Amino acid sequence: MNIMKKLGIRKIGVNKYENNGGSMKYFLVLAIIVGSCSPALAETVVDKYKTVTNQVPYTENVCQFVDVPIYGNTGTNNDPSIFGLDLEGAIIGGIIGNNVTKNVDNGGAAGAIIGGLIGSEKKKNNREIIGYRQEQQCNTITRYRTQTSQVYSHSIVRFTHEGKTYSLRFQR
Repeated sequence: MNIMKKLGIRKIGVNKYENNGGSMKYFLVLAIIVGSCSPALAETVVDKYKTVTNQVPYTENVCQFVDVPIYGNTGTNNDPSIFGLDLEGAIIGGIIGNNVTKNVDNGGAAGAIIGGLIGSEKKKNNREIIGYRQEQQCNTITRYRTQTSQVYSHSIVRFTHEGKTYSLRFQR
C-alpha cells in the first residue's frame, strides 16, 4: 500500500483508487510491480467516453421584401404666390421687417421679399410620401447548429492482487 502513495495514487472507495497525476507512466510502473509480485494477475482496461454538445455558428443569407417610401414635392402648385414668392411668407416677413427696422425706409418691403423667398423655398422642399415600392433587402444572419460528439473521458483498470480486486481510474 505504501508503494501506491509513492506513485501518487489515492483511495476513492472500497478497493477503488485514483491516480492524482493522471499519467499513464504511473499506471505502467504499478502494473509492473503488481505483476511481478502476484502470479495470479488478471487485468482489464476499460476506456470511458462522454457526450459533449457544442453550438457551432454558421451564416445564412436571408432576404425579404420591404416597402420603401416614394417621396414627392407638394404645395408648389396650389399655394398662393406673388411673382414666385410665397404669400404667407411675404406677409409675415413684412410684419417682422416693419417692427425690426422702424427707422429704416422700406424695411417692411425688404422683410416681405425675404419672407416670401424663404417661404417659397420651404414649400418647394416640403416632401411627403406619395407611395411605396417593393424592394428586396438581404442580410447575413449568424445562426447556431447543435453538434454532439463522443470524447474520451478516462480509463479504469481492474486487477487482482493477493485475493483482492482493485480498480484504478486514470487518464491516458
